[in-house]
Amino acid sequence: MQNPIVADLLWRSLAIFLMIGALMGVATALLLIFKPQWLERISRVANHWVSTRHISQFMDRSIRTERWFYRHHLVMGPLVVLGAGYMLLYFGWLLDRAAALRALMGYVANAPLASALLQALLLFALIGAVLALLIGVVYWVRPSLLRGLEKRSNQWVSSRKATKVIDVTHQQVDVFVAQHAQGVGWLLLAASLYLLVVMARWLL
Repeated sequence: MQNPIVADLLWRSLAIFLMIGALMGVATALLLIFKPQWLERISRVANHWVSTRHISQFMDRSIRTERWFYRHHLVMGPLVVLGAGYMLLYFGWLLDRAAALRALMGYVANAPLASALLQALLLFALIGAVLALLIGVVYWVRPSLLRGLEKRSNQWVSSRKATKVIDVTHQQVDVFVAQHAQGVGWLLLAASLYLLVVMARWLL
């Protein structure tokens, strides 16, 4: 059960955080209304572009470990078989389903839904254990049979195109705010004051 003292502390922390954000919004709004040129200077300093290209280049490479695993299949194969066998034994016979259901109902209040979810989780775990057991036996006895499956599954998909789309600057919001500084400032001031009053009344 949720501790009411901890919950109240978390809500108050959130309210204080929102009040600080509201005060910063008020300060920003006053700058937009009375000294918009100051905000433009601050924005030029703060809007320092950091490209993600070097990070994506570091991540966008494959690490080949197949040769090591095939070379040590007499050691790794039995380990996979033992792990899969333990999963079958645990989820099939050793798991206390009543205790697992009680623990799951701490997150899902509906008893039939929690029971169905537990059954689905157990089914997925058992299917995964059976597949791991079969793959482990093949990998242990004759790993060459897995090479075809491995080649089809190990198709490299580069993330360069996906990261290239987000690795560009978007200045539309800054341009709009600069062109309508006072109007945006008044709207931001009203929203910040409203949030500040609501959070202060809630805390008091």
